[in-house]
Amino acid sequence: MKEDIKSKIDEAMGYIQNDTERAIEIFDEILKIDSENIEALNGKGSSLMKLNRMDDAEKYFDHSLSLNETSSALISKGIISKNKKDYEQSLYYYDKAINLNPNLNNIITLLKNEILELIDSDVEIDLNTYNSPANELIKKGLEYKKSNKLWDAMDCYEKAMKTDEKSRNSIQALINEIKSILQNELMIKMPQLGKSKIDNLKMKSLKLLLIEENPKQAMMIMNLILEDDENDIDTLNQKGCILFLFDEYKDALKCFEKCLKIDKTYYWALFNKAITLRRMKNMNDALKCFDELLKIPHCYNKVKPYQLEILDKLHEENMN
Repeated sequence: MKEDIKSKIDEAMGYIQNDTERAIEIFDEILKIDSENIEALNGKGSSLMKLNRMDDAEKYFDHSLSLNETSSALISKGIISKNKKDYEQSLYYYDKAINLNPNLNNIITLLKNEILELIDSDVEIDLNTYNSPANELIKKGLEYKKSNKLWDAMDCYEKAMKTDEKSRNSIQALINEIKSILQNELMIKMPQLGKSKIDNLKMKSLKLLLIEENPKQAMMIMNLILEDDENDIDTLNQKGCILFLFDEYKDALKCFEKCLKIDKTYYWALFNKAITLRRMKNMNDALKCFDELLKIPHCYNKVKPYQLEILDKLHEENMN
């Protein structure tokens, strides 16, 4: 029975990134058998977070924490509290997570710094402490963000930082929020894993990346896997996603392009390459990638909005 549940948990984790609804179905099957399974509770909570169902996700993390405190559930509670702008509560959960697992100090420190910057940004933006052009760009960016025009919001924020250097720390928190959304859009193919040493490392790195949200530790394990096989396509793609998160866009591109040299039909890397090129404002090359992806039927709904956004942007540039 335990082996069967563990197998189902691994299967559900494989769906979290690209078929979240299916992951939830499997976690529900597990919870019918064992309603107090911590991994299933946290896994379902993480899946609901990915669908932006924060209130539902919080219920599962609360249940999990009532049974046993884990760092992953505490970090998730911190993120949910941040989204609710309950910054004091968010910091409380992050501190508890560090006390429980000091090895997470680096990633949690980054999360805590983001909260402190958000607190500063709320105060500074409200008080209009920046010059008039910067304030207008910030306000415009916030409006774009509300309308889900993330690229336009990012452009406004970055222009505002250049317009008034004093705004850098506050605006960086707003940029980080959008980067987090974009990073969550990146596509990861979940490999079929066995029980070998390498497969165990792959599963560990995926848990660190997707469940515990510890990309630095995940990267260390991915590098070990790539030392064993430099052409491990799924790991290369995952590494590229982490490099994107760390703003190392050129190195991320190298990972995605190497994936496509190994297998030109590996559309996960093609999509991630397109997003990275868009972030680098290389519109024409990004558009070529999205056009290619639209030939794949099950990618259409995910890709089409990105293609249209670039076409609109190129049209605007041609009109000016």
